Amino acid sequence: MPSLAVDALPARWAHRDDFVILEAGFGQGQRFLKIWAEWRADPNRCQRLFYIALDAKPPLKAALSHDIRAQALAGRLAHSWPVLTPGLHTLVFEEGPASQVTLLLGVGEVADLVPQLVARVDAFLLEGVAPAPLAPNGDEGWLSRLARLAAPECTAFARSDALQVLEGLRQSGFKAQANGAPGSFRFEPHHTPPPLPGGLWPTRTEPTQRHAMVIGGGLAGCAAAWALARQGWRITIIDAHAAPAQGASGNPGGLFHSVVHGEDGIHARAHRAAALRTAAVVTPMLTEGRFAGACQGLLRLDTLTQAAEAQALTHRLGLPPEHLQWLEQAQARALANIPVPSGGWLFHHGGWLDPAGYVQALLAEAKNHAEVVFLPGQIVFQWQRSTRNGQATWQAQDHQDRVIAEAPVVIMAGATGTSALIQAMPGLAPLPLQAVRGQISSLPLQDGITAPTLPVAGAGYVLPGHQGRLLFGATSDADDLDPALRDADHAHNLAQAAQLGSLSMGNTPALWNNLQGRVGWRASTPDRLPYVGALPLADAPPPNMGQRAPRMDQARLIPRLRDEHGGVYIITGFGSRGITWAALAGELLASWVTGSPCPIEAPLCDALDPARIVTRAKARAPRSG
Repeated sequence: MPSLAVDALPARWAHRDDFVILEAGFGQGQRFLKIWAEWRADPNRCQRLFYIALDAKPPLKAALSHDIRAQALAGRLAHSWPVLTPGLHTLVFEEGPASQVTLLLGVGEVADLVPQLVARVDAFLLEGVAPAPLAPNGDEGWLSRLARLAAPECTAFARSDALQVLEGLRQSGFKAQANGAPGSFRFEPHHTPPPLPGGLWPTRTEPTQRHAMVIGGGLAGCAAAWALARQGWRITIIDAHAAPAQGASGNPGGLFHSVVHGEDGIHARAHRAAALRTAAVVTPMLTEGRFAGACQGLLRLDTLTQAAEAQALTHRLGLPPEHLQWLEQAQARALANIPVPSGGWLFHHGGWLDPAGYVQALLAEAKNHAEVVFLPGQIVFQWQRSTRNGQATWQAQDHQDRVIAEAPVVIMAGATGTSALIQAMPGLAPLPLQAVRGQISSLPLQDGITAPTLPVAGAGYVLPGHQGRLLFGATSDADDLDPALRDADHAHNLAQAAQLGSLSMGNTPALWNNLQGRVGWRASTPDRLPYVGALPLADAPPPNMGQRAPRMDQARLIPRLRDEHGGVYIITGFGSRGITWAALAGELLASWVTGSPCPIEAPLCDALDPARIVTRAKARAPRSG
């Protein structure tokens, strides 16, 4: 394997906070393993190494090469290897207070994935690129578009004499280095456009100023704190309750899983990415017994699909059986150990867990990387811009205008209370959030009440037994603020649990005597996808004389409430899928704040961008004149 590209990297990443490499191809992972080993051995290494590798057919877990020179590393790579569904997968290694190696593995054709990446790349490794025919207009496809990803002083290594490869690099602004190794190129563009107002770009705060204030201590807020702390940011969490996860995140149990749709659209792809990331994050935590739960699969009942249809669908979508499998009714009953009424989908990367325990585990990991302060019993009434000692910050204030905390970056993660804070700030685009009341129920396990061996969902859900009880539910009532447990809601939950096969309604008085429950409110968006990103402004500033009015038809063009020193961000709207969304949404939010590579493809990032609400409103508005 050529090593010139690898040998040149230590001088480039020396003493850097972050360094991003993109390899077109992964093969057996030998180049990644070598670079990982070089990084570990280098005392001057960067703190965080991001390695993006794109491959149409990466090896299956069993086929991963175990390079003798990096045997231990190859074993760790194989242990963390993901199920190869289409899209991006995040694998994290070497986690420490000031270090981290992240492999972002893209499964798909390089030409398809490169336009969907959101990253600032410091080095391209293109030695394995096979030349493709030049397009009639002389455009060498994705190679001619690397300028969009190239960071200042970016280099590329492409040991190739193919005219198509050389022309593609030239079109991207790369020039061959006269004094460099053969195949070495340097990014020297004639023009560098300014970053898009709504694009992901890093805040330029000094290390001592990398401080974020998170408003909300539930799953969303603590996941954001966890993801940012892993990149070295200090965190202050403000919450109205006495402890984290006391709202909807305080339910005794909840489930997580992917979804499957015939067209595999944005919702399906986004939920699949979220569920896979959750499984990867919580599995080691569950193995260590840090909180209750299991990641051994989830059964989603489906009365409309037949076996032949299911097999054709998974084949067409490229979803491997290690992730998604169809079960006939008899198979489903045997696996769940309850008489479910139909067959359904087995999501192997689904499961259930105690959300409050998950939140505590995220906070514990965050504290291993950076300072994390939790301020309980504080209600943020408003926030405003302030300057102290020449440093611009945001202040969170209570109803008496007293400052609770301040930081250059604000992250709003307060579920339904977020809307009022946004409305109190002039110029911000309104982001609709609906409070959805949910009541769960539980019963002690006894004769006639059977817990499934894995979570079962359909019309409602039932969870495996925990602390001698069966947990099931849940109701869903929009704009209902009643905090009291209601018999009608218990009856609704009981009927659904009976339909799923976990209990018999024969001894109804005994059931009612032992019922317990809890009420919580979920924040839901109009399109049932979270808001994750920088807060959008309602309108663009007026153009200067002679300039055209800025476009507002794409989320990336919408101006935001931020600058190079900090800004205000939002992470909320998880609805009933808080556990599923938390880890991925937290990491996506961190990429917005820090400029680190986006963990999902650009179309999915755009679908979660809160500015989508602005573009849709502009599209619906009647045109003047």
